[in-house]
Amino acid sequence: MLQERLDLLKLTKPVRSQIDDLVRALNAASTREDLEREGEMQIALIGELESGRKVKPTDVETLYIIFDDAVQERLQSL
Repeated sequence: MLQERLDLLKLTKPVRSQIDDLVRALNAASTREDLEREGEMQIALIGELESGRKVKPTDVETLYIIFDDAVQERLQSL
């Protein structure tokens, strides 16, 4: 589901590459601490993308929601 939601966004190739790295790291996280750390890293990266104007403002909000949902889903599955 995470990948499908991300596919709906029109992200540039370099941005998508960074996002894909976050997705891989999130999927590899195996403990609550790892997941929380990944969540913090995702927030930081999205903030950097926003401040650098590398994504549209509407996509920024969507990315926050997508990754927050993904982290919460992974935490519940532990």
